[in-house]
Amino acid sequence: MDFKRPVRFPTDLKFILKWNEVFSHPNDEYSYGQRAFIVNNCSYYNCFITNTQHFLLDIRHFDAIIFDVDSEWDKHPHFRSPHQTYIFTALDHVNNGEICLTYNYDNYFNLTWTYRLDSDIIKTPFQILNKYGSIIGPKSNMAWIDPMKPTSEDVKKIIKNKKKAVAWFLTDCHTKNSKTIGTVASYVEKLLKKRNLTLDIYGWCGNLKCPKQRIEECLVLLKKDYYFYFAFEMALKEDYVTEEILQPLQNYAVPIVYGGANYSRFLPPGSYIDAVKLSGDEVVSLIEQAIRSPEIYQNYFSF
Repeated sequence: MDFKRPVRFPTDLKFILKWNEVFSHPNDEYSYGQRAFIVNNCSYYNCFITNTQHFLLDIRHFDAIIFDVDSEWDKHPHFRSPHQTYIFTALDHVNNGEICLTYNYDNYFNLTWTYRLDSDIIKTPFQILNKYGSIIGPKSNMAWIDPMKPTSEDVKKIIKNKKKAVAWFLTDCHTKNSKTIGTVASYVEKLLKKRNLTLDIYGWCGNLKCPKQRIEECLVLLKKDYYFYFAFEMALKEDYVTEEILQPLQNYAVPIVYGGANYSRFLPPGSYIDAVKLSGDEVVSLIEQAIRSPEIYQNYFSF
């Protein structure tokens, strides 16, 4: 009996397969069908996403296949069509080690889709807009306004009654870098105490409670009481930042950042303290100066 390979008939739709279940979570924004392209007002929305490998009967009929970094790398397609685009994606930091040390994927992928700013397709947790509403970042060569406008009177009114030095909200104490981050935080906390300043730690890793279902209440405290906020990333990777740095900015506190990113690509100059580039004493000195001098603290909000 002569079995023939199924034929895909011409269509204007571009079919995209999410190869592995890691990336095919039912709540992920790039779910089944065309909805994601329409909702996000994409330039082209003649694309159709599925995680069903036999959707077109033959795997080679898909126009593109997306492979998540956490996939099982020894279970990739056995056959591939020349027209297919293979896309490597890592929308979060890598958990399974350096795949390139285990498998040879030179020239295997056509595009990268990650949080890194040198990716072909960039996925960041937020966008930077100019005053006209146009997207201008994040990007590797950010051109910030110089000089920034003075801090507004409205902002000055919001921040003038703060009375506590630093807050830190922690939900995970057991990540790969939590020991390093905990050591840094503990050291800074001791230096703060020497100057009669406090670090309040909320969550599983501290003695103050902030359940996820009450996070909005905690953020109100951040806005009302705290000058600074520890925005420490749990993975020290290039360009890796999370919504962690947005919590202080959206609640009128100054982020003290600690991560693997070049933060000048993500945050306006003078709006944060980079704890990676400074000693513990230098960080604490900047905190103390800002608390003692309202004008110095106000300058952190001149963006």
